[in-house]
Amino acid sequence: MSRIAQILNQRLALLGVPGIAGLGIIIACLAFYDGAIRPLQQQLAQRQQLLDEQRVSVKAVPKADWRTLRTHLPPQAQADELAASIYRLAEAAQIDLREAEYKEENLDKARMAARHLNFAVSGDYFQVRRFLSAVLGEIPALALDAVSFQKSRDAEGLLDARISMTLYVAR
Repeated sequence: MSRIAQILNQRLALLGVPGIAGLGIIIACLAFYDGAIRPLQQQLAQRQQLLDEQRVSVKAVPKADWRTLRTHLPPQAQADELAASIYRLAEAAQIDLREAEYKEENLDKARMAARHLNFAVSGDYFQVRRFLSAVLGEIPALALDAVSFQKSRDAEGLLDARISMTLYVAR
């Protein structure tokens, strides 16, 4: 045992202080790689595999079948009646529809039409919320695009709201 210690002491003496410090740095780097870098590489590989599996499952989802969707939409002839029912629901929710804008868009590939509706309404928060809930519940082909609220300058507790919706109908 003393012979091994003697040989080791001779080798270390040949290295000197800078050599011993360098050897210590190499050993510390190997320990750091084994304790920190390798687990992160394994974690990265696992996440990459999970991501690849998810990409495959997303590609397997069939594309939208416009024919099936069109069967669930009201015909274009009913678009005016549905827009009128929005006014009726606003009256029932006791909100004031001050202005309305309509813009028709034909979706030729899908043989559908989209009527973009923009309303400026006034009422308290709960009235506006009740109105939106009733409209979306009664007209399933209506999509809520955006709602913005602003405190009304005219009356205390009232809100001015801008509501953007799109009504989809089959052509």
